[in-house]
Amino acid sequence: MSLNNQLTRRGHPYLRSLPFGLFVGLFLLILILVFTHSWAMRREIGLAKTASLQRLGVYKTSLLATIDRYQYLPQVLASDPRVVAALRNSSDQKVVPAEPSSISFLLKNINRQAGSDEIFLLNSAGVTNYTSNYDTATSFAGSNYGFRPYFRDAMAGVSDVYFAVGATSGRPGLFLSAPVLSESGQTLGVIVIKINLRILEQSWQVSGDSVWVTDEKGIIFLASTEKWRYFSMQPLSVGTQSELAQTLQYGKRSVEPLQRLVDWQADDWSTFNLKRSGPQVVFASPIESYAWHMHLRMPLAQFRAQLRRKQGLIILFYAGIAIGSLFYRERRRRTHAQNALAQLTAERESHQRAIIQNTDVGLLNLNAQFEPLFLNEQARTLFKLENEKGFNTPADLIQPWDPEKAGVGACRAEGVRSDGSRFPVMYTLNAIRAGEQREFILTVQDVTELTVAQQALQEANRVLEHRVEERTRELEDAQAALAQNQKLAALGRMSAAIAHEINQPITALSNYVASSQVLLARKRFDSVSENFLKIEALLERLSKLSRQLRIFAGKRNSGSASVSLQAPVRYALELLGPRFATEQVECELLLSQNRLDYLVQANAMVLEQIVVNLLTNAIDAVTGQEDSRIEIRLTELPALRQGKLPKRISLSIEDNGHGMSEDQLGHVFEPFFTTKPMGKGLGLGLAISYSLARDIGADLTVSSCIGRGTCFTLILPTTN
Repeated sequence: MSLNNQLTRRGHPYLRSLPFGLFVGLFLLILILVFTHSWAMRREIGLAKTASLQRLGVYKTSLLATIDRYQYLPQVLASDPRVVAALRNSSDQKVVPAEPSSISFLLKNINRQAGSDEIFLLNSAGVTNYTSNYDTATSFAGSNYGFRPYFRDAMAGVSDVYFAVGATSGRPGLFLSAPVLSESGQTLGVIVIKINLRILEQSWQVSGDSVWVTDEKGIIFLASTEKWRYFSMQPLSVGTQSELAQTLQYGKRSVEPLQRLVDWQADDWSTFNLKRSGPQVVFASPIESYAWHMHLRMPLAQFRAQLRRKQGLIILFYAGIAIGSLFYRERRRRTHAQNALAQLTAERESHQRAIIQNTDVGLLNLNAQFEPLFLNEQARTLFKLENEKGFNTPADLIQPWDPEKAGVGACRAEGVRSDGSRFPVMYTLNAIRAGEQREFILTVQDVTELTVAQQALQEANRVLEHRVEERTRELEDAQAALAQNQKLAALGRMSAAIAHEINQPITALSNYVASSQVLLARKRFDSVSENFLKIEALLERLSKLSRQLRIFAGKRNSGSASVSLQAPVRYALELLGPRFATEQVECELLLSQNRLDYLVQANAMVLEQIVVNLLTNAIDAVTGQEDSRIEIRLTELPALRQGKLPKRISLSIEDNGHGMSEDQLGHVFEPFFTTKPMGKGLGLGLAISYSLARDIGADLTVSSCIGRGTCFTLILPTTN
């Protein structure tokens, strides 16, 4: 009978049935959660309603504030004598009407100052006499808007607020109308203010909430997501559809109803299937003073996830109780096990003896003084012993013997047989407890075959290492030949470029000298003076080429100190400031948020020259294009190895120019390589910058993409 069976029989009955009871409890708990899922979901949605109404209040306030900002304007303009006179004169044939442009110009100025979308004045027939967009392609002048409800209501003496898609411009907006009355109270026409609510919708979109506004028909006319605009939250009657077709309130497109889900409907919310967005729960709140409703929609999956989290916590709580109960049960069983363990100790000792005797490795049982108690048959065979009394201590069988290695694992040594022959062995020495006595088990294994295999492996490794060294030398020779070829190719390109840059001015100088001799013979001294000026310019070009070649090839002052990285950047920006203004290039300096400046180990003058060269190259790349922009970033980089190397700082100069191809990137730091037109550059600036960066121990890299721009990055170690 096993120990576990003995403990089960000796334990209390409730302990034996505890796992079954816990399983039944878990099953019942899951059933309860399944059957109460619908009720729990509705409760989750109901809890979210209060918070949703509070958030809707904020959005309603922003909408009403936007409308109230322009609410006064129609009434003010309707009472303006100039507006009244314009409508009165246009209907009185005896009075010469005012110039249309004068009133339209007035409306245009008021529209610009008020920040509205458009302002236009309709006569009593609904025809637009004056409009703020009179000078645009989408002018309202001459258009008849008598079919719009805001015109009919205003002609009836009621100011109106009406949302619609513009019949002429096609842009949606909110129309505020007011009647224009004569001194006798006669309605002469209607003044209309159109407001663009697109900015308000964009602010809703930035907030992250999904917000709708519906009119009295349930049609969405404002939404944080544009694609849900002009959908209906309820089916439209034939009369409503006919009215929309007549007034063109939402343009010529048909208004489609959203798909309402049968499940998860309630008096306080509605649920719709919004195709790719999935099922959505929509909360509604009426907007005071208007027949509109503000809606906030939330994914139904969000409530399901919240409910799953709560149900998971309930299950985890039950699991905690179950684990505690099982732990208590295990403690009780362990108490009984300690009693049973004492009875099994004797049986285990005899079992251990049998295992030692029949194992395939040599086993020796030693006392606390490392004297032999017995050894198994495999040990006798291994050491060719007739009986265990043929030796005194393990030192007679194993050399070197170290009793301090007890418990440290396998040790390598030599075994000594009774005939004096030796063989390689691996032995382990471990302490055991036999009752109250401390004893040791010594295991010995013959590793002759393993040793031979290791020697063969070592020989194979030596042969392989020799072959690797030979291949490495061959690769190094090949790399050296490749490097020499690349140097010769670069030298050829450089020689050709130098010859071109020198021969062209020399040829020109020769021509100008010959021309000057002819002109002197003809006594045309003015033309000779002009030739001298051109000769001087050519000599200056040769001098500039000579100076840049000395900078590139000569020994530079690479002495370094702890200097500010922002100082050379500020110097370069100040030096190139006039050119930024002339070329209309926007340059932005972006600093790290956690600090203002960095100290790097470098040469200040070298840094200034590198930054000026890189900025000059960036200006050349964006010159002549629209929206020319250069960004300078200082970013702290982590150390390459924690605690080994200092932190690094990167200075990147990025432009939005035409960019470079992969082939151009491969030659960008080579001398006399340039992507600029002939005569616009020598191709030494980037080569000099790269060489200077190497002199001060910095890394200069480049990345580029055709049509997106180029970024040069200078990486230096910091000293602070």
